[in-house]
Amino acid sequence: MLRNYFKIAFRNLRRNPVFTGINVVGLAVGLASCLLLYIYISHELSYDNFHPNADRIVRVVMEYSMEGQVNRVQQTGTKVAPEFSRRFPEVELGVRLENRPAVVSYADRKFLEKRVVYADSTLFAIFSFPLKVGNPKTALAGPNKTVLSESTARKYFGNQNPVGKTVRINTGWGDQDYTVTGIVGDSPANSQIKYDVLASFSTLSASKIEQWFSANYATYLLLRKPESIASLQVKIPGFMKTQFGPGQMSAGNYLTYLLEPLRSVHLYSDTEGSFEPNGDRLYIYIFGSVAVLILIIACVNYINLATSRAVERAQEVGVRKVMGALRRQLFGQFMGESVLVTFTALALSLLMVYLTLPLFNELSDRQFSFEMLMQPGHLLGLLGIGLLVSLVAGGYPALVLARFEPVRALTGHLKVAGAGQFRRALIVFQFAVTAFLIVCTLLVRNQLAFIQDKKLGYDKEHVLVLPADGQVNEKIRALKSEFKQHADVQQVARAYESPTFIEGGYSMRRSDKAENQYKSVTALPVDEDFAKTMNLRIVAGRDLTAGDLERATVPGSDSLRHFHFILNESAVKELGWKSPREAIGQKMDMGNGRPGVVGAVVEDFHFASMKQKITPLVLFPEDGGNVVLVKLSGSRLPHTLQFLEQKWKTIVPSLPFAYEFLDEEFNRLYSLETRTGQIFSVFAFLSILLACLGLFGLSAYTTAQRTKEIGVRKVLGASVSNIVLLLSKDFLKLVLIAIVLASPVAWWAMNRWLEGFAYRIDVAWWVFLVAALLAVGIAFLTVSFQSVKAALMNPVKSLKTE
Repeated sequence: MLRNYFKIAFRNLRRNPVFTGINVVGLAVGLASCLLLYIYISHELSYDNFHPNADRIVRVVMEYSMEGQVNRVQQTGTKVAPEFSRRFPEVELGVRLENRPAVVSYADRKFLEKRVVYADSTLFAIFSFPLKVGNPKTALAGPNKTVLSESTARKYFGNQNPVGKTVRINTGWGDQDYTVTGIVGDSPANSQIKYDVLASFSTLSASKIEQWFSANYATYLLLRKPESIASLQVKIPGFMKTQFGPGQMSAGNYLTYLLEPLRSVHLYSDTEGSFEPNGDRLYIYIFGSVAVLILIIACVNYINLATSRAVERAQEVGVRKVMGALRRQLFGQFMGESVLVTFTALALSLLMVYLTLPLFNELSDRQFSFEMLMQPGHLLGLLGIGLLVSLVAGGYPALVLARFEPVRALTGHLKVAGAGQFRRALIVFQFAVTAFLIVCTLLVRNQLAFIQDKKLGYDKEHVLVLPADGQVNEKIRALKSEFKQHADVQQVARAYESPTFIEGGYSMRRSDKAENQYKSVTALPVDEDFAKTMNLRIVAGRDLTAGDLERATVPGSDSLRHFHFILNESAVKELGWKSPREAIGQKMDMGNGRPGVVGAVVEDFHFASMKQKITPLVLFPEDGGNVVLVKLSGSRLPHTLQFLEQKWKTIVPSLPFAYEFLDEEFNRLYSLETRTGQIFSVFAFLSILLACLGLFGLSAYTTAQRTKEIGVRKVLGASVSNIVLLLSKDFLKLVLIAIVLASPVAWWAMNRWLEGFAYRIDVAWWVFLVAALLAVGIAFLTVSFQSVKAALMNPVKSLKTE
């Protein structure tokens, strides 16, 4: 019986290649879209699940309050891991991590590695990073030991065994020899901790001193039981109150720590990590909804196209029923067709995924592999999806066709109660989804354009960012002098961080305030050329000079040092002055031997993501830094870069000339939003394509039903335009209804998304108008194809056929 069903189904499908092709391709595109988004979603949800101890591992976040300002950072001091391990029975082990860019060299090979992670020896006991070679207990136990990732080991040693060999690592303060003690597998793509080189934490001078503050390190704890997270969290605030003397933490000031379960960090933490940006669960919901909606649209297409062919299948059904076929047998046959079409489409969708996965990887900035879909669990899921789609897409057409009464079917009377309203509802649903995606795509793109075009307060165009180490800091004067010999080099500056994302946390107080009345500020050590290089606008006071730099770096007693502080406008307000001019000359203290005065105030500029409001910022002179910023004119760029590379290699040969542009750093701040906009655009286009196929199916059905009417109207003198308008207006009404239904949902959804930005666009009315015009225009073009075809038919032939 089943064999007969599929044989008849195959013959029917082959007899109508156009409709079969549209059905198969439509479902294949919908399924491929769904599978690609499924790969993305499952990857995001799988972060850190590969650790067997994941349910017992927590990340420690530091929260502190100063003068009512509550701050939360992922970094902690060096004391948290060892002290918590000693004091709390819930804690089994702790590990401290710090990610540092470093120059790693072996023989004649030298590279700037951005993911050199210093870690305690407990790393491999807590996490399950696969140590291919070496002893996990001793690999990082003791100073000057290193473990290389597999790809890094190949880069330096080729096919040789690197264990026991010595590499040199320079994190900015001179070369140090490290013994290679192991090889670890490359960090998994779904791991929040990313590394290329692991080095022993005990090498660092910071490992010798346990401090609550000086928060520069990521801390993770392995608890004895998963349920210990809640009990430990309750104990921490009370314990921390005992760690400070009288007066140290008063007037509402406090320091405590929060525990974040490892598996929830990537999607649920609002505190950025040290290794890569967090994800956003909102986008998981969005992409999951888009995947389901596109798959539903594909199923709707099948329903519309299948019911549009009911006219052609009516006599077949009538004859079969006269010959004794039962309703369930007819239902089984038509469901067989649905299964055949669906699984053909599923096979085609897998081919589409295989071919488009490299493009999707580029679009999503991930490295997905097709093999993940070939795992047994996923293959069973694909089988289930195929059967579900077959039932959803083929169930209604099969019921409609199987319910035809033989006499009415043979005479052509095929009206089914409620069928017309149901098909129209499906079209409204399709175009409502399409209009929703168009509105969202336009608004996401407008917000990203707003970010790119908004005045940042500094000039990010044609600014080169170069790494700085101890040798660069020693020879910065010579480097600046040589660089400026080129006519296209306008300014050169040095700083601890580039201005796109400044993280340095400091405390500051006015000298006329009490000793404990410090305010939390973000601060950046810079040299005298930073403001000129970044084109910061000074609204009061004067810029830094070489003399200010000298006074701030006087060797010997801290009492001899004097700082020329540059505040932004937000810092002036936060510290209690009414205007920038009032702040000039006021004495300040930044702690740690940094007394000085407010020497200048600069206009507020964005030194973090526009998801955050501009907060107090202080620039202060320092004779050192991690980056060199080179402002170029932008003309003859290749020639200028070649000149700079030559000078760099001459003056600082120990450090590779590894540069990037400041606007590239800036764009990385919004990489998630950019990817979202691109993915929205692609899948909005696919939804439009699929919706057009559905509309094509319904217009074909309607045109077939009204063939006789069209013939009569043409005989009576109706023009082509009259007939096109007659056949199109009903569909355009449906599209307009869809837009009206989709607009408030899109308005609500995009306002929720834009709430995440402190600086954002308004949801303008014209976006909905543009979306409406696009949807109506696309619908009209789709329907017009069938309408014009019907209007151009010979009326004599139409009436004869009827």
